[in-house]
Amino acid sequence: MNKVFIGCPVRNRAWVLPVYLDHIKNLDYPKELVEYCFIINDCTDNTSEILQDFAKNQKNKVKLVTKNLGSEDRHERGWYSFTRLTRLRNYLLEEFLKSDCNYFFSVDSDILVPPNALSQLINNDCEIVSALVCNGHEVGNTNIYNILKKVDGNSWHFITDFSREGLFSVDCTGAAYLIKRNVIEKHNVRYSSLYGAEDIGFCEDVKRKGIPIYCDGRIECRHIMNKIYL
Repeated sequence: MNKVFIGCPVRNRAWVLPVYLDHIKNLDYPKELVEYCFIINDCTDNTSEILQDFAKNQKNKVKLVTKNLGSEDRHERGWYSFTRLTRLRNYLLEEFLKSDCNYFFSVDSDILVPPNALSQLINNDCEIVSALVCNGHEVGNTNIYNILKKVDGNSWHFITDFSREGLFSVDCTGAAYLIKRNVIEKHNVRYSSLYGAEDIGFCEDVKRKGIPIYCDGRIECRHIMNKIYL
């Protein structure tokens, strides 16, 4: 079976980390085939301590990397620059390539994955495939998900009409997605802030290199954008 590397950059997430970690720990996948890695950056809460306790209590390999890039004035959602997030996500890709894992399961620290998510995504055998994540709670539109199509060559539109019975093609995704190793190692795909959000830069690079991106409409994660959603 395939070995899987799971992780994300983490900053000031003590309020949601215990629940997040429980969900990735409880994925329905052989524990001995999973490694974790978290890029800890510029935290002012007890994020580091929570992750250290998690690492001590896991039989799986857990790597914690601290990359402080200098604090900004705000740490709420949306206040960390795309340039910094790009650097942090690319640090994570470097750690993935140091492992012998076949897949990287990128799961942001405010995403709660269902138990079957990883097994189902691997069964799809795609180069890149995401789960559904609703991004619209805070703007009052629950039809907004982590899936976009590029229209007229330069305009990004959220996909609102999609199948929940299997795979469908997208041009951009984020939040919770599975990446085969060759996408990073062979095709040298990386995150970029050139187009704004780092996930868009990543997906632009993917599409330029002729790699299809899919979403599995059968798998939906919970997006904990605020403490009130816990």
